[in-house]
Amino acid sequence: MPWNEIHLSEGCEQPSIDSGTLQLYAMRLCPFAERAILVLLHKQLPFTLTFINLKSKPSWFLDTTNGKVPVLLTKGHTIHGSDIVSDYLDDVYLADKLHPTDPIQRALDREVVDNHGAMMSNLYQIYGEIAGKTNEERLDNFTNLVRIVGGLEKELKKRSSLFLGGDKPCMSDFMIWPFYERLQALPFIRPDIGTKLELPLDLVRVKEWLGAMRNTGPVTQYGLSPARLAKALTVSSATGDTDRAMRESEGL
Repeated sequence: MPWNEIHLSEGCEQPSIDSGTLQLYAMRLCPFAERAILVLLHKQLPFTLTFINLKSKPSWFLDTTNGKVPVLLTKGHTIHGSDIVSDYLDDVYLADKLHPTDPIQRALDREVVDNHGAMMSNLYQIYGEIAGKTNEERLDNFTNLVRIVGGLEKELKKRSSLFLGGDKPCMSDFMIWPFYERLQALPFIRPDIGTKLELPLDLVRVKEWLGAMRNTGPVTQYGLSPARLAKALTVSSATGDTDRAMRESEGL
């Protein structure tokens, strides 16, 4: 799968649509689109991937979707939203199920994901190019992140397992992974305060989980190293050009 395809912009033609094939609209550095891609890879489903330039969206994309990614095209239908797309894939393609069959456990897993709701906003406050933002303010955002990560530490201890899903990832593991992928890039993005952006040593379970998740098949295929993601996010944040960000970060 060519993960570094050019992002389609205003003026680009719409790719042909095959109702018999899973087709996904995404953006290479979007954590929410990444969720859907990880699920597709986990289930080893064949799919076509089209990257969209979210700074200059093609008119056909705006006309046929809600303007956000991910978007799944399947069987003549258009499905929006990372959790909705992911749930649909797990409900329809039963091999390698990610959601537990027990409704209670599924609800508890969903709580874990919901508890990470403020993670992306705090991450962006640290790595984004925000006028007037001070390092002291960034460290306050990191304190918020550590509080959220502490909740995952407690949950993993309670379950006495490597993953939230036990000895292998479940849906919740993949839903929160893109946030943690960005968390690991922070010291590279802000090297002047990099040592202060590392997770506390007592988050032992989370650190084991991070290593295990990075070694899963889907993350190995689609994930980016902390150094490359840091470079890509820095370039993308400064220029708004994801294609340039991926080119300049290649090899890291």
